[in-house]
Amino acid sequence: MDGICIGVFGTDQPAKAAFEASVAKKSEAEGIAVYSRTEAGRRYSLLDTADFPDRVQGYARIASLVDHALYFYPKSGKLAPPDGELAVLLGAFGLRGTIEVLDGTAIPQAASAALRGTAPAQYPVEERQTSSSAIDLSGAKPREDFPQGKTLIYIDRAFSVKGVGTVALGFVLSGTVSVHSQLRAIPGAEGVRADVKGIQVNDVDFDSAGRGVRVGLSLRGVEPKDLERSHWLDDGSLQVSDTISFDFQLSQFYRQEVASRELHVQLPGEMVPAKITKSEGKMSAKLPWQVPVWDGGRGAVVDLNGGPLRIAGGFSLKL
Repeated sequence: MDGICIGVFGTDQPAKAAFEASVAKKSEAEGIAVYSRTEAGRRYSLLDTADFPDRVQGYARIASLVDHALYFYPKSGKLAPPDGELAVLLGAFGLRGTIEVLDGTAIPQAASAALRGTAPAQYPVEERQTSSSAIDLSGAKPREDFPQGKTLIYIDRAFSVKGVGTVALGFVLSGTVSVHSQLRAIPGAEGVRADVKGIQVNDVDFDSAGRGVRVGLSLRGVEPKDLERSHWLDDGSLQVSDTISFDFQLSQFYRQEVASRELHVQLPGEMVPAKITKSEGKMSAKLPWQVPVWDGGRGAVVDLNGGPLRIAGGFSLKL
């Protein structure tokens, strides 16, 4: 079973909430809000956060995980700085998506024109009523910058369940996880493997799950404390490093240099402190712990103290 993850991006919380309630069923509210929908036999997970614009971390995490973006154009018809910051974030990750215009509050051409210079300006525009349950997600396709042919899972929670043992919740980013899979924690102790005893998707047991699916994994061989500092599970085939090299695309709207500064990098699922350096035209970052790396993986440089624009730009990993 594979799936598609959709990010719901926008500054109008009531409008987003009304949309989400009409098209999907809320399955999780802790941390990132997750809404589930099945359409034409495919599972869709809609991800949202309520902490923006006070914090950018939630939406940065969502942008790093999803395949497709729904950008909700403000019902006022006018873009504010937070709306622009979201548009820059989507461009940093090269996300495909759709502009959602609600209740006839903006002309589609005007919405695209207002976003000129950002990735969403090239998105198709969909006009919809806030409470309509009709939505066509067939245009959402799997993103191509996750590792191909390798299993990688981002985990955001690990805990103990009485009678079950250690359970980890997360998103399958690539490959397939199956019962009896042997998984390595990143970062984690050398040589330790977690054996997958069981897999659940929305409290239903499955023998396996593929990319784009939110999973609960019952694990043997590790305790929750062993995963406290781990953010990913993989099949052992990915390179890991505490230094990353990348091709960086500075946002035209960000006015500062990033080299020789201590900032953050948003990797798939996790934001990590980073010391950014530049040597002979090549960019790299020193990290406090090991992360999975592969050629072409997407990320973003984030300046949490950057004022109205905290997204400095996007990058592609280079091995």
